[in-house]
Amino acid sequence: MKFAGKTETGLRPHNEDSYLILHTNTLDAVAVSDGMGGHQAGEIASRLAVETLEEMLLSNHSDPEAALSSAFIEANSVVHTRASLNDEMYGMGCTLVAAILTEDRFIAANVGDSRLYHFDGKKLRQVTHDHSFVAELVRRGAITPEEAKTHPRRNLITRAIGTETRVFADIFTCDWKKGDMLLLCSDGLCGVLDDAEMAAFLRNCTDPDATCAALIQRALAAGSRDNITVVLAGNDGGNA
Repeated sequence: MKFAGKTETGLRPHNEDSYLILHTNTLDAVAVSDGMGGHQAGEIASRLAVETLEEMLLSNHSDPEAALSSAFIEANSVVHTRASLNDEMYGMGCTLVAAILTEDRFIAANVGDSRLYHFDGKKLRQVTHDHSFVAELVRRGAITPEEAKTHPRRNLITRAIGTETRVFADIFTCDWKKGDMLLLCSDGLCGVLDDAEMAAFLRNCTDPDATCAALIQRALAAGSRDNITVVLAGNDGGNA
């Protein structure tokens, strides 16, 4: 597997995004988290979620689907407990999208509106489903995906890590092959760039680190005012 990741504060006063690239002899995993909450609590929430996810996956990943489900539940518990013990962190939470990778498939999970995309060399496909107010309106046919990008409530998420005592992640199991790529990102990227534009960057990718940086610069040029985080995972036909 080949990996790259980059996060950018952008026009925000501080960066509330976190990401994970985990590459060991027995486990390949990636994650992105976008925090929310006052007094920099969002930054704490996303960091706790990613750290808890990493710890849980390292301790047991023999069954990837069960491991991801348990890790998300534990991440939610850790963030919710920290928020309940500190008035300044009350109500803090975060999104979380993650995947465990093998040579021929990946198992993904998400809570919130940070996304995972699968690129097969030609087409970019959003694998995860946003847990957001506007995504629900799009699913109902009430607004178009284009209208969702400028909707006044586009930042309202309907499911988050840490805001409730218990949360359940959506789980996706997908095949992939040598040459395919995964793109994980916060909405600072996918909220301003459409699928065709992101696919063009991946289609021309020869250096994953440079592609992460280029995607972020393009999002900033397109008017993103949020933190922007991008993680790429490439299937090179093996785990080395």
